[in-house]
Amino acid sequence: MGAYLSVPSWWRNLDGRYRLELGQCPDCGAHTFPAEGACVECNSTADFETVEPEGTGEVVAGTTITGGAPPEFADLQTQEGSFGVAVVELDEGARVPGMLTDCDPTTVERGDRVEAVVRRIYEQEGIVRYGVKFRPMD
Repeated sequence: MGAYLSVPSWWRNLDGRYRLELGQCPDCGAHTFPAEGACVECNSTADFETVEPEGTGEVVAGTTITGGAPPEFADLQTQEGSFGVAVVELDEGARVPGMLTDCDPTTVERGDRVEAVVRRIYEQEGIVRYGVKFRPMD
């Protein structure tokens, strides 16, 4: 079923999807995304402080999906063709996965600066789902 997320799960995680809310570890200060679980740096399970990042960062890994996308992305692929995905290290240090937008995905490389923007991601169960995608900065 691909990357299926139920409607209740989608709504529960909107802050992270729209604003990329990070968790800041009270023990070491590292930022984690999503803002739950254990700290990526020190493995602390203390409650994170919620932080809204600037939304800018650097591509650390990426690829272009040319076929075989999960079912919820089939319409996107039919309409727009290949699409890019990347792991972005935000300026705050957290690494975040996301789709690329407003660019030819084959031109985005490691080290490129990107910024977060809210865009349509896909439609599922009759609900258009929006969230953060990344676009290259000029």
